[in-house]
Amino acid sequence: MPDVSRPSVAHLPVGAFAMVMGIGGLAAAWNRASDAWPVPGAIGAVLAWTAVAVLAALLIAYGVKTVRHPQVVAAEWRHPIRTAFTATIPIATLVTAVGLQPHHGPTSAVLWWAGAGTMLLVSVWVIRTWSTDAQLTHVHVHPAWFIPVVGNLVVPLAGVEHAPVDISWFFFGVGILYWLGLLPIVLTRLFVHGVIPPRLAPTLAIMVAPPAVAAIAWVRLGGEWSDPLGRILLAVTLFNMITLAVHAGALRAAPFALPAWAYTFPLAAAAVAFISAFHEGSGDFYAWAGGVTLALASAFVLALAVRTAHGFRTGELLQPEP
Repeated sequence: MPDVSRPSVAHLPVGAFAMVMGIGGLAAAWNRASDAWPVPGAIGAVLAWTAVAVLAALLIAYGVKTVRHPQVVAAEWRHPIRTAFTATIPIATLVTAVGLQPHHGPTSAVLWWAGAGTMLLVSVWVIRTWSTDAQLTHVHVHPAWFIPVVGNLVVPLAGVEHAPVDISWFFFGVGILYWLGLLPIVLTRLFVHGVIPPRLAPTLAIMVAPPAVAAIAWVRLGGEWSDPLGRILLAVTLFNMITLAVHAGALRAAPFALPAWAYTFPLAAAAVAFISAFHEGSGDFYAWAGGVTLALASAFVLALAVRTAHGFRTGELLQPEP
């Protein structure tokens, strides 16, 4: 067992891959901004390659953790709360592929195929864990349960460029139906069974991600922002953004931890959806919504990157979780 008295790679949580999701998602948002406005495309490229570098570093670190402390990794993957975060590994890979696709297609394709295959395996693993764990109760439910769902919805974003379209439809179908199935479960937990622990409070932002990513995927698969499903998904994304803003005061009081990166990818995904809707003729309102959301996502990524670098340097983020 690891020595819990000092910082150790054994304490690197699998949820750390949310950092890559945030940076890669922001790259995709700036890519779309450069399509809609006179914004340098180099911003998206730099962010995309940064996501690749952070992904590589985390894969190495988590690989070391797996080799040196396999029992810790096994416990994490079976944990009733943390198992949902295992999906951040393939999602980080997929989101990086999305951000990199306009800049280096071959690398994007490699990342996409690796991410899509792993996403399928992790999705099956998570569903199996949830359906066979007899000790699972309502206290273990939290918005991060949407993470594996979002991963399936991310697949089509670059999948339409790298694989037969039926593969993207497969993942989109799984993602949209499981999101709708999980939605009442998570809402019941939030509305009826008390507040979630402060460390998990940032995961409330994940509520924004499924409709935003589903909207982008729907359009990538041939839908329109102006058709009924596109309008509904955009409306739900906007409503969840407003709801998140209402909770801002309480969320600021939450202690800093790596789950704070949960803010970044949903905001970036919403920015992509809003900017894309504006760029494809849905009205100037979405230009304002997209610009504001892009600014927020950029500010969060920058602030969290500085805070996280300090936490790793001091060992604060490599301590055992409570």
